[in-house]
Formats: sequence, structure tokens, C-alpha cells
Amino acid sequence: MKALRWWWRQPDHFDWLSAFLRVRRMATMTRGVLVAVTACLAVVPIGMFFGSAPPIGTFHRVLCVLAGLGGLAGALLWLHRFPTKNQSVAFATATSFSIACAVLAQTDPLTALLGCTAFATISGYIALFHTPALMVANLAVVLAVSAVPAAALVVTDGYVRAVSAYGVVLIGNIAVPYGVQIIVHTLGVDLLKADRDPLTGLYNRRAFYRRTAALATADDGHGDLLIAMIDLDKFKRLNDTHGHTHGDLALAAVGRALREHAPRGSIIGRVGGEEFLVAVDGADTHPIAVGQALCRAVEALPFPITASVGTACVPLRSVPASDDAHSVITTVIAAADAAMYAAKRNGGNRTRHHGVPATSHERTSRSRTWSPTTRRWEALASANGPRSIPPEQRQRRRDRDWSASW
Repeated sequence: MKALRWWWRQPDHFDWLSAFLRVRRMATMTRGVLVAVTACLAVVPIGMFFGSAPPIGTFHRVLCVLAGLGGLAGALLWLHRFPTKNQSVAFATATSFSIACAVLAQTDPLTALLGCTAFATISGYIALFHTPALMVANLAVVLAVSAVPAAALVVTDGYVRAVSAYGVVLIGNIAVPYGVQIIVHTLGVDLLKADRDPLTGLYNRRAFYRRTAALATADDGHGDLLIAMIDLDKFKRLNDTHGHTHGDLALAAVGRALREHAPRGSIIGRVGGEEFLVAVDGADTHPIAVGQALCRAVEALPFPITASVGTACVPLRSVPASDDAHSVITTVIAAADAAMYAAKRNGGNRTRHHGVPATSHERTSRSRTWSPTTRRWEALASANGPRSIPPEQRQRRRDRDWSASW
């Protein structure tokens, strides 16, 4: 029973799996496959009108038309864009209904049972992206719809053939989705471990970018993407005075504080020694209020540290639903980083907002970007060439890089 309860409580896979497909540049291929499959589900019912055994009666003709329209709607959805989670659930429900209509429109029971094998496609899709509850609901539809032609087959071909055909349908609709779910669960556990910072449990840099890109492209493009850069004040002094073990405890406490006080639905990551990032849909949040809440959360911890917070926003419509989303997110982070340094220069334990909306073309002389080569934050070149970095800032950067590698 424990295993059954654990299986039933598994979360929806749609968000992380769709983000994984995007970052691996497989989202377009996935859309193409699903467009092709759903288009077939639209063509086959309509083709029944021109076959050797067309639908008989108004009821069966209506079922064929409904099946064709459902498949066409699904194909158009995936042709237009990668759907949201709610749209995906609606797609799965409509596709299951369309297959049921196509099966019930068949006058030959053996052909109808053969058509029931098409349920395995949508069963596998649900297992790949959605919850066990939706899987069970779809299986119930399969059992009920398949029973209708199986009962009719008993009259013409006897119990043995009917039960055998019914069993083949059930095997396909049980083995495919549950096999898919085992693979997805295993993959999800491995990805979850690879995506997390082991000290704080927050997302690492790679996962933060991927999750933020998914967040920014998940809705209709209204509102802003808000990103906050948090850098701890006096952290080097804490390490020097109390040791790195105490510093690790402080970092773990900061991670918990950010999870508790960041706006609901935030993407939170640790991206450096004592640097953190928070991304959230800024539709119902004010940047200064978010920054002040994060400052207070860190100040309230039982450690002699505070936080300097910089925030920046970009309109969601400016974030492309493609691999270019990462370059836009990098630019917003650079703007938030510049605002964070402004807060730090003014004494720390405060927040500053980058007032100009960040765009993919914006570069400021005070901004930095992450270099995958040196694995550290590097200053972006200004229009007048590289800026000189003050000695105390160079020392702080060396300390941060050493702490991150340790």
C-alpha cells in the first residue's frame, strides 16, 4: 500500500520535462511528432466515410466528425506552440475523447478493437507529462470503450476470441504508459540531483537558467520577468572569524530564508560563493518590495551578515520561446548585478532597482556576465573599452571565487 500511495502522489512532470526538452533543443522535434500523430487521428476518422464499410446512421457519422475535429484541434495546438500545462491536460482529454468517438463509430467490432490500440499513444503521452490520476482516468475510458466492441465480438466470434482481443488492447494500454512513467521517474530523479546545489538545496546556475526560461515563456507574454541578484555582505569576515563550517551553515540558512520569503512561484538559485538569484513573474510584485523582503529575511538570521539586493525587469514579450531566451536572461541578470553593486556601494543591507527595462541589446559598464571559460563573473566591456576594477573589488572577487570552488 505504501508503494501505491507513493505512486499516486507523484507530481506532474510537465514543467520540468518541457523545460528539459527546450534546453536540449528537442522541443521543436517533439512538437513535430505530436502534430504528425494527432493529424493522423484527424485523417483516419474522416477517411472512414470513403472506406468499404462507412459509418451507418447519423449517430455514427457524428462520432466520426467529432473524432476528426478533435484530432485537427490537437494538431493545430501543437503546430502553433508548445502548450501550457493546462492546455496539455485539455489536449490529452480531447484526444482520448476523439479516439473513443472513432472506435464507437466502427460497425465492425474487430476493427473497433484494433482501433482501441490507438489509446496507447495518448496513454504514453499522459504518463510522460502528467499525473497518475490522469493516467487512471484515461485507463478507465479505455476499459469502458473497449468493452463495447468486445461484447459485440462475443456474439459473432465467441468468448475466446473476444477476450483475447480485449486482452491485447489492455496490455498495450497498461505496459506502454507504466513503462514510460518508470523511465521518466528515473530520469527525473537524476536530473533533480544534477540540478541542485548540494549545500543549500537551491537550483544551480544551469538549472536556474532553464527554469527561468520556462517560467518566462510559459504564459501569454503579459507582464514582466523580475530577477533579483543577492550578494551577502560581510561574508568574508564571517568565514575569517568563525571558519568555513560556520560559513556553510550561514549559506544553508540563507537558502532556507530565500525559499520562505521570496514571492510564491519564484525560481531560486545559488550561482556563486555567496551570490543568489531569484526569478519571478513580476505581474503581482513590486521590485523594491521584493528586494526589501529578501534583505530583511537575511538580516533576521542568527549570523553577522546582511544582503545587498539588485533587481531588474524585462517584459515577458521580449523573452523568445527559443534558445535565445538564455541570452535575454543573462542581460537581465547583468542589469540586476549592476543594481546590486550600487546597493553595496551605498553601505549594503539595502536594495536597488535597475530602472531601465533590460533588453537583449543593453550593456552597462558596471555589469558583469558569467564566463564558462574562467568560471567566474567577468566585467562586460563598456563602449570606451574595459573598465579598471578597483583593488578592493578584485580582492572581493578572488575571495568569492575561492569560496565557490571550496
